[in-house]
Amino acid sequence: MMREVLKCQQRVKKIVLTAQDVTPASGAEKPLKWKQYLKLKRRKDGPKKIGTKKAIGGEKKKKKLNKKGKKSGLTAAQIERHDTGASNIDPTSMRGGKLQVKRFEKLKEKFEKRVELTAKAERRLREVGYIAPTDEEPSYNLRQSQIADEVDLASKAKFFELKLPQFGPYHIDYTENGRHLLLGGRRGHVAALDWQTKSLHCETNVMETVKDVKYLHTENFMAVAQKHYTYVYDNVGTELHCLKSLYDIVKLEFLPHHFLLVGTARNSFIYWLDVSVGKMVMNFPTKCGPLNVMCKNPANAIIHTGQTDGTVALWSPNAKEPLVKMLAHKSAIKGIAVDEQGKYMITTGLDKKCRVWDVRMYRQLHAYAMPFGVADVAISQKNTIACSVGNYVQVFKDTTTGHCKEPFLVHNCGGAVTDLKFVPWEDVLGVGHENGFTSMLVPGSGEANVDMLRSNPYETKSQRREREVKQLLDKLQPELICLDPNDINRVNEDLLEQEMEERKKILYVRPVEVQYTPKHKMRGRGVGTHKESRKQVVKEKIRVEHNKEKEQLERELSLRGKKETEDDRPKHVLDRFRKKN
Repeated sequence: MMREVLKCQQRVKKIVLTAQDVTPASGAEKPLKWKQYLKLKRRKDGPKKIGTKKAIGGEKKKKKLNKKGKKSGLTAAQIERHDTGASNIDPTSMRGGKLQVKRFEKLKEKFEKRVELTAKAERRLREVGYIAPTDEEPSYNLRQSQIADEVDLASKAKFFELKLPQFGPYHIDYTENGRHLLLGGRRGHVAALDWQTKSLHCETNVMETVKDVKYLHTENFMAVAQKHYTYVYDNVGTELHCLKSLYDIVKLEFLPHHFLLVGTARNSFIYWLDVSVGKMVMNFPTKCGPLNVMCKNPANAIIHTGQTDGTVALWSPNAKEPLVKMLAHKSAIKGIAVDEQGKYMITTGLDKKCRVWDVRMYRQLHAYAMPFGVADVAISQKNTIACSVGNYVQVFKDTTTGHCKEPFLVHNCGGAVTDLKFVPWEDVLGVGHENGFTSMLVPGSGEANVDMLRSNPYETKSQRREREVKQLLDKLQPELICLDPNDINRVNEDLLEQEMEERKKILYVRPVEVQYTPKHKMRGRGVGTHKESRKQVVKEKIRVEHNKEKEQLERELSLRGKKETEDDRPKHVLDRFRKKN
């Protein structure tokens, strides 16, 4: 070994570095001043014409895009896809002197940089997860342990089980950003945790039957439907409110854009409670029997309920009658789910059918036969459907297109499944069952690229507080809940014409001509002046009566409303910060 090292040392030649003095004989040149540099540049480039527009051809534009693409590693097609006209800006054509030209040059650089960053971000988008089954072994034969062994470590940690047989069966819920998990056991066990880091926020036993749990606008508030009343707890487990108006609640839903907590009761009542001011917006009996099946439509905030006679009813707080009532199954409905865009509705019943409905046209698209009666159903961001069949969870893909022929995945939970929820922005399905909780991996079920403006799973405390304030300021009124949200932008022409005609009848009617002839009296009182005065008194009385009728009609048409006093003003979220007199 030593001999080989010595031989290598002998082969290496000596390297000598030499330096030459290139300084001119006259000495080092002095640096040019800015004005001198501009003069030289003008001589070289020629005089500039200010105020002339340069026509930029397609070839020049492509050359510029190619130069940018070479610097950033992007192709011309990738940049062109996101270019909104920044390359067409010509700062030299702007009037207002050099200052305006420089300002537009900076603006152009800013736009071009934004286009480049957008193209780079698109290149970094993650692909949706998938399973490539073989002809010999279908995907539904794969076990969760086998999938966890093949994925990366971060995804592997998302598959876990919590065995809690003494407090089950469990109901579950996730926050809107999919970071926090809420568990509610039938025998009083309530726990909140960050399921990704496995850090426990709080754990308590309410010593009562727990029927359902639901997160409110942040992970700091959670609603628990208990034996008699509904309670609100914070993230430490402290009881904040006892909502006695929500009595004997079976299912809970929360509308984040309206700050409404919706509850359906066993006595067929449905409630809408505004949690920002603690006011009951609307409650009424639906007269449809116990409402054990309920879900929301995320697109328009309409509540869907399933009855024991196989019908599905759509409810709004602005009407005491169902907006739509449709026969979905021949037997009792056990599960309802609506996708995020509000296009598809999935229903399951005791008739061993899973049906896919088009909510826009209220007609059935597809129907799938199941081996047993399906109890619960959930739909993901990518329209992946999960159904609970006894102790098993069956996951299906391509059900909305009609190409589904067999289950995508099957998992045995070891106990009767009671609740299913897909995690937003993750390929994970949460399952609440009789023996506890299971977080199972479903590749390709969630949206791969998180929309941080909509819901940020990695938000800090300050970002959460800022989001909460923005949500309160952007809160929608319950009067705006309707089947088609685009109706708010439209004008009801028939009603408008009718109102305009009624206004014309009142506002543009000539005053009533009073025809009155006074009686002739005895001498001294039948003089012309006395007659005219009595005539004017009678006319004035008739005019006053006519004006009163007109004012009354104006009030009915809301043309002349009374001034609002402080007591009559609608309450606002920020009223508590006003100074009291």
